[in-house]
Amino acid sequence: MREIVSPFAEQILQNLLYQGNRNDCAPFTAATLIHAFTHQRVNPLELAQEMNKPVWRGHVPVIRRIPNWATFPWGIVDVLRQYGLASRWRFFIQINQLIEHLSRPILYLPILLSWYPLWAHVMTLVAYRPGWGFGFANTQFERTELDWLEEGRFLKLWNASFRCTVIVTP
Repeated sequence: MREIVSPFAEQILQNLLYQGNRNDCAPFTAATLIHAFTHQRVNPLELAQEMNKPVWRGHVPVIRRIPNWATFPWGIVDVLRQYGLASRWRFFIQINQLIEHLSRPILYLPILLSWYPLWAHVMTLVAYRPGWGFGFANTQFERTELDWLEEGRFLKLWNASFRCTVIVTP
């Protein structure tokens, strides 16, 4: 099997926003996708503050984020939908699905989790290279190139979140 690259990889990397040392990976990842696919300009810092507040969707309050800390997957979905990007979130996504669908017009944002020390991170999957691992558009890095995560390490962190994944169809 050869390297598989998302048809959106270049478009996403060209719009990749750098979060610096903030706990804002979800707002910066969402803003990156909003910039790349809707051409709307969203300030990721303002988006993070907006996501700190609950919103009402019908008669139901949606808590998108623990203020200035962790964003829930449904919070990412809510913001992406607000800007016109079809999205959903699911648990127990299969690894084969990520790899097989990578070349299709679908984006996967796996939630990576470490229980000790406790942290979580979300980034946009844009490539897979057998024997090498998974390539991401990662808002933690200032450079606009792929951030590779070895397959075993990726699976350990992704399995810790029960393979929770945000799925976007731009």
